[in-house]
Amino acid sequence: MPNLVPDWLPWMRPAGRLILACAIMAIGLGIVFYLLKRPKPDRLATWAECMAGAVGTFALMTLAYAVIPHEYLTFSDKYLQWDTTKFVFRSSQDIFFLPVHYPFTMDKKSVRDIIVVVIYVIFFGLNLSLFSEWQKRGSEPAAAAADKPRTSRFGRPLRRERPTPAPVTSSVSGNGDG
Repeated sequence: MPNLVPDWLPWMRPAGRLILACAIMAIGLGIVFYLLKRPKPDRLATWAECMAGAVGTFALMTLAYAVIPHEYLTFSDKYLQWDTTKFVFRSSQDIFFLPVHYPFTMDKKSVRDIIVVVIYVIFFGLNLSLFSEWQKRGSEPAAAAADKPRTSRFGRPLRRERPTPAPVTSSVSGNGDG
């Protein structure tokens, strides 16, 4: 994958593929949010529409769960050089100037892994919410559906209400003397 990001800042070129993957993901999510706002069509989806949706979903899930975490790991390993030799804190250090030491050592590789887990959790939550919203799209509340003017089978609004049929009654008096 070519790195087309300019080197205006010293970290932009090494993070180029990560930036490009995040930009493609943002564009894909923008398309999904646009499609969520459209009402659900009355007709069934065609085979081609279903295949296009499946390919788009697969592409977004590949970006979210494979490409973006991998590119972040590569960026943090190669450019930031977060490995086991750089520490956030050590077990011999005091906790915020207290006479108590940290119970464990945290290196920058652990921080890198925690960030990748957070990326996975964010995309998983977004994935679940988008699936849920996709299933709910097009359903209107009952009050909004009642306020909507009725339309003909051609989609044009009806001028008048359909007359209600008159109740069927007998013309004979109800005393039973008939």
